[in-house]
Amino acid sequence: MTRTASKPRQVPALACAVLLSCATGAWAQEVSVATLQNVPADMIEPAPSAQPGAIDLGQSLTSPGSPGTGAGAATGAASRAASAARSSDTKAMRTRRPPATAASARAGIERAVFERQPIAVPLPVGRERLITLPAPAALHVPSDMARVARIEIIDRTIYATALVPFTPIRIVAELIDTGQQLPMDMVADKSTSDAQAELEVFVVDPASPRAAKAGAAADDSSDATPEQAADMVELTRHAARQLYAPRRLAWTQNGVQQVELNTDPVDGLIPGARVETVPLGQWRSGQLYVTAVRVTNRSARPLEIPLEGIRGRWLAASAQHGRIGPGGSDTDTTALYLVCDRSFAACLR
Repeated sequence: MTRTASKPRQVPALACAVLLSCATGAWAQEVSVATLQNVPADMIEPAPSAQPGAIDLGQSLTSPGSPGTGAGAATGAASRAASAARSSDTKAMRTRRPPATAASARAGIERAVFERQPIAVPLPVGRERLITLPAPAALHVPSDMARVARIEIIDRTIYATALVPFTPIRIVAELIDTGQQLPMDMVADKSTSDAQAELEVFVVDPASPRAAKAGAAADDSSDATPEQAADMVELTRHAARQLYAPRRLAWTQNGVQQVELNTDPVDGLIPGARVETVPLGQWRSGQLYVTAVRVTNRSARPLEIPLEGIRGRWLAASAQHGRIGPGGSDTDTTALYLVCDRSFAACLR
């Protein structure tokens, strides 16, 4: 018996052909290169004309301690300094400098001493330079400083990067602890490209020029003005800062120096209390001494620190926490600050 071909077997091939033709018509597109010749003239917006003296940094920056500035700050001190540098050395602005390497970023330490005259701070263009101050400070800069340099301050260190060449610009660092102001003249041009070492700034009394030239703070000079001694409150705050502040904020106050101390545990410092007391550090300023003592509760009950009952002859006594938790808890330890006109061992008797 002869078998004839079944017609339904031809349907899939026909369906595939129809689908292929539809897909080709629906999805196939002609690719052409887009140019301005293909765009209608009324859809092309003309490029804005460059303002004279404007600097395009390609980023938005804000100067420390001042609000962000826009195009209206083009006539500020920093913009005028950059314009003067461009007119004197246009080629320096067009030169792209290579990024700083690890070796060049730490090229030693350069020291500068402040004695009334502004401190010269040369900056290489495009490379960050570190300036270390004697103490944490706040910066006062021109309102448009961010247009020519990126300046940040963390604790005692200023991180300064010149974005373009500019003539000297005056900024002022105000030390937080004393309020003293240090004027600094920053400049970036062709001659400052090698200024990569960290700059450490010292403050010396102008009555001691010999010590100032040596970069030390009035070592043995007989004509130096003595530093002002800290009072009991300042001395106690200094001791607390050394114990509890982060390392970057535990700076040394002017006129305060650490002295040697026996750190063996002291029995009976707080009579009648089951505590362990261990001296941690002692500092002196003028005729006053302050000693920081760690107090740890060894009893099962919380303890109110009895400042009036502490053994010894103290001018002042204070505690970091007036109440500590039972022994073994997270709050069982605090610090005492004992002020005396003699050393800790002499006042303990």
